Amino acid sequence: MPFVKPDCRDPNHVPCSVGDLCYTEYKKLMEAWNKEPRWTTAHNELKRMFRIEDDVDAAKFLAYMVWFNFHVVDYEREKMKENGDIS
Repeated sequence: MPFVKPDCRDPNHVPCSVGDLCYTEYKKLMEAWNKEPRWTTAHNELKRMFRIEDDVDAAKFLAYMVWFNFHVVDYEREKMKENGDIS
């Protein structure tokens, strides 16, 4: 979770939880996005974060994510309403 307490956002703060680490990476993503909000930024940040060398592999992964977010998540929400949540 990147939404950590403000004192954990200080650049001199030594990460003490996985949330702090997530914040650090999320901040890098947001800085890149705010500088240039476009698909190429998402593509290049994916390659940077996961050390993907090949543009085709990055494009496949991003296509999957868009498909998953727009179709699979809606399907899962419908099934959760139909069958109940898992506790």
